[in-house]
Amino acid sequence: MRAGSIQQETLIGSLFLAAGVFAGAGLAGHTLLGAGLGVGLILGSLNAFIIKVTLDRGVPMLASGLLRMAMLTLLALIAARLVGTTVWPVIAGIAGAQLVMVGIGVRQGSRA
Repeated sequence: MRAGSIQQETLIGSLFLAAGVFAGAGLAGHTLLGAGLGVGLILGSLNAFIIKVTLDRGVPMLASGLLRMAMLTLLALIAARLVGTTVWPVIAGIAGAQLVMVGIGVRQGSRA
């Protein structure tokens, strides 16, 4: 069985986590919080794809890191505005997606 790429597994894991968070928050009566976290998880999972593209093109890590942080912050502000919540749940979701990505990377690294 061939393992998926870190990018694909991060996206899939973040989508499942976002669905669970949204459903759980909705049941608890905190729909906006769940929506913000869910959107953040999905946005944060895109970071894995952006990292791969920048590494493949040989962009310096410092420059790409600053641009990625700026882009994700801007997307978080826009998403929070569209969802109707504060920016912090979206940022927390983005951070959660980074933890998902790290966990998948560690798991794949331990298999190698």
